[in-house]
Amino acid sequence: MNISISVVIPTFNREKLLLRAIKSVLGQTYPVVEILICDDGSDDNSIASIMELNNPKIKWIKCGRNGRPAIPRNIGIRESNCEWIAFLDSDDEWLPDKIERQVQIIKNGALAVCTNANRIIEERKQGNYCNFHRTKIIFNDLIFSNYIICSSVIINKSIIETTAYFSEDEELKAIEDYDLWFKISTRVDFYYIKDPLLNYYDNPTISIRKDSKSETEIRKIIFNSFSSWKANFSLALPQFNNSRFQIAIKNKIHFRVRKISIRIFNYFNRLF
Repeated sequence: MNISISVVIPTFNREKLLLRAIKSVLGQTYPVVEILICDDGSDDNSIASIMELNNPKIKWIKCGRNGRPAIPRNIGIRESNCEWIAFLDSDDEWLPDKIERQVQIIKNGALAVCTNANRIIEERKQGNYCNFHRTKIIFNDLIFSNYIICSSVIINKSIIETTAYFSEDEELKAIEDYDLWFKISTRVDFYYIKDPLLNYYDNPTISIRKDSKSETEIRKIIFNSFSSWKANFSLALPQFNNSRFQIAIKNKIHFRVRKISIRIFNYFNRLF
């Protein structure tokens, strides 16, 4: 069973970091077919440095200047030529057997696979990024937190094409990946490898995460986006009657009821 993989890397003015990311892809024990560098209007020396690698797998795609990684990622997905898409942010890097470990799971029927990561702060390893121990991440898990690291994901392209792309809404900037996984999880589970198979460089000072919102704000935005998408998705695919989708909707309602109940309990608890 041949698993052909396109790697989508959005970037903006990260010449040295981008080179590190690309080299980590080229060093994989399971080779990918193509590496799509989706440039968001860089004006540094990135393209010249990448072309010096002289590797036919690398394709430079000009995406204009948008300021939102969702746009170059979506362009990369649409330009890709493979059945499977792997995402990698330009400031992260994969460990050598990352793709090979995921392909083993894909060959057993998985449509989406993610992994844990080493969390790196100021060039020092700070332990694992996620504290998640089950072999699948499901909708119920994502209600409470985003356990899926974008740079760890490999997913069947058809799932993205028939569910949702990354939202390009300005309000979802920096959480557009959480929004997408949330929607996709109504259709498929994410198989999860608890071993860290990449280095996730957590440096919010050079990231769009520097303007990140509170957890409460994030959940509100994600749920509003989900509700809007649900209505449009049902209209676009009226024949789609998946029990997983229906259960997901019920779980969302149950979560909101539970959240309200907790607030009421806390309110009365303060009174006494």
